[in-house]
Amino acid sequence: MSQPFEASQPAAAPATSATLAPAEPATFLHRLFIVTLSVLLVVLLMHLARELRDILQPLLIATFIGYLILPAHAWLMGHGFSRWLAIVAFLAGTLLALFILSALVRSNIEEALARLPRYEQRLQQLVDRGLSYLPMEKEEAEQWLLDVQRAATTRLTESLRTAVGQFLDFLISMFIVLIYLIFLLAERVGFPRRMRRALGDAPGDRVLGIIATINQAIAQYIAVKTFVSFLAGAASYVVLAAVGVDFAIMWAILIFLFNFIPYLGSLLATALPIVLSFVQFDEAWRGIAVAVLLVAIQQAIGMFIEPKLAGHRLGVSPLLIILSLAFWGLVWGIVGMILAVPLLVTVKIILDNIPETKAVARLMSNV
Repeated sequence: MSQPFEASQPAAAPATSATLAPAEPATFLHRLFIVTLSVLLVVLLMHLARELRDILQPLLIATFIGYLILPAHAWLMGHGFSRWLAIVAFLAGTLLALFILSALVRSNIEEALARLPRYEQRLQQLVDRGLSYLPMEKEEAEQWLLDVQRAATTRLTESLRTAVGQFLDFLISMFIVLIYLIFLLAERVGFPRRMRRALGDAPGDRVLGIIATINQAIAQYIAVKTFVSFLAGAASYVVLAAVGVDFAIMWAILIFLFNFIPYLGSLLATALPIVLSFVQFDEAWRGIAVAVLLVAIQQAIGMFIEPKLAGHRLGVSPLLIILSLAFWGLVWGIVGMILAVPLLVTVKIILDNIPETKAVARLMSNV
């Protein structure tokens, strides 16, 4: 009785392998279908992000500001402030800061337009001084440099005038950001209750725990990045004001904002005041001192201070950072480049805190 049973076993194996063999093409087609849908989804999201930029940009900025003020908001509530009183205090402080900041930036832009003829005269002196070093005839060199100077001056004047117009749009967008921020802070209170009601107590608590972990990591990253950017802007302001470079506060604000753009941001933000320092002063040592000190500040913050505060666990692949900068810069311009890395790190943190997507987060890492 046992022999027929034993003999029948090898016959079952080919049948099993025969049934499994056709599954390979189906698996390939399934993966190809998923990749195609993913590409279409990325294109659709890119189109929607570009079309809905007036809605999504203020919403994202308000979300990041909310992550910054939530710890201080909780601290105020722990010291006797009611929830709404703490929100009103922060909104009043934010409005006051925006008003002071807007007044300073606008006055700096208007003053830059007024001083532009003096900078042209100083630049002409530098051009005349450098003519003797060029390997061409004096008249030909003068005409070539004059054309370059006129083109640069025209572009600079148009850029400054455009900045004045865009500054009003910036104030309007910041008002919309404040409106979003109010509702985000208000929604935060009732969200856990609605989550438990929708999913049940146990699943709701599990989802809320994951969300709390994600929120804590995102808040830590945004707080560290904002702090080091503020440190870079404040230290740069001290240097520029000590040397006497014009519009020091405007350059400091620009350095603060552009420090959110890795690699290119700090380079571009420091290059502008360095060039101005060489044009503004007769003494070359002032421009050299500004260049050395600003570059030293950026290197010290980027190589020592920021890694020590943020650690390496939130690190993202440099290739992904470049791709994110290119993508969001194409979609939203300068604002998109400022938001690109915080958005990328936010996505990585979310994927890292969900068990099913941990592998994708590890692929995004730089370690």
